[in-house]
Amino acid sequence: MMHKALIGFDINEYPEIEIFQKYFECDFCEYSEDYLNKNISKYSILVPHLYLKLTHELINKASNLKYIFTPSTGTNHLDLKAIDNNDINLYCLSDNAEFISEISSTAELAWLLILAANRKILHLNKRVLTENSWKNNDLRGNQLKNKTIGIIGFGRLGKMIFNYAKSFDMNILIYDTDKSSTNGYEDHAKDFNELLKESDIITLHPKLNETSYEMINSESLKHMKEGVIIINTSRGDVINSNDLLDSIKSGKVRFAALDVLRNEFHSGKLPNDPLIEYALKEDNSDKILITPHAGGATLDAHSLVFKHVAKTLKDKLYE
Repeated sequence: MMHKALIGFDINEYPEIEIFQKYFECDFCEYSEDYLNKNISKYSILVPHLYLKLTHELINKASNLKYIFTPSTGTNHLDLKAIDNNDINLYCLSDNAEFISEISSTAELAWLLILAANRKILHLNKRVLTENSWKNNDLRGNQLKNKTIGIIGFGRLGKMIFNYAKSFDMNILIYDTDKSSTNGYEDHAKDFNELLKESDIITLHPKLNETSYEMINSESLKHMKEGVIIINTSRGDVINSNDLLDSIKSGKVRFAALDVLRNEFHSGKLPNDPLIEYALKEDNSDKILITPHAGGATLDAHSLVFKHVAKTLKDKLYE
């Protein structure tokens, strides 16, 4: 009997997603909480999207669910305890280090944000398109060569950023709570506060856990250089939004470029976050840039990921 799968993505918007139909009976749906409440018990396989948290109430209704494969490296949109209690097999992209080593989309976006923050790209573009001006002397940025970048979280993405920074002739500092991840990079490793104190740019790539939760807060911000730039493409919860906002307003943080925010699970709507409110004020665009968790959202990455997820599930179910 063919397994019934709920694929939480619109079949018309994602490349290669139709591959699931080769192996399973599929419904493709960017589901809501109401949809899951009524229908989740129909499915033995779920490939979830990231906009809605799968709570224990929803998972407890999934009486036939046997496999969840989230096409992401993080799992903070899932109630892991409920999944375990219901004997559901859970997989995520982090389970296959060799596969995800081929996906560089998030690291590339992080580097784009670093460049945009330092060269005032948004303002330069606005100068031409809305101010009908070719003037640039008041919008001079900074080059990256010889600047110090601090990389917090030195897994797959942190190492990619390291290589990008090296090619730009930057001074590179790294920190990770897992000391083994810095093996071979000992000359660049610093403790947390040292990295904060010495870095011109701080880019965040840690896994979200008890240690990294709100690691950027009023206390850690005190250790940073005046005029530091902060980049976050990891998870919104590694930053205390109110504390970062205070530091942006005071000038302690010269610029923040963020691809993630807290409270993202609102079906694609803007998160309820004070940093969003601040960014929406036009006169603050010289201090903050926010993108809608677009790090992994490239055509190439989605094509690779959906092929990988479908094949992995097929192999698990029919081995």
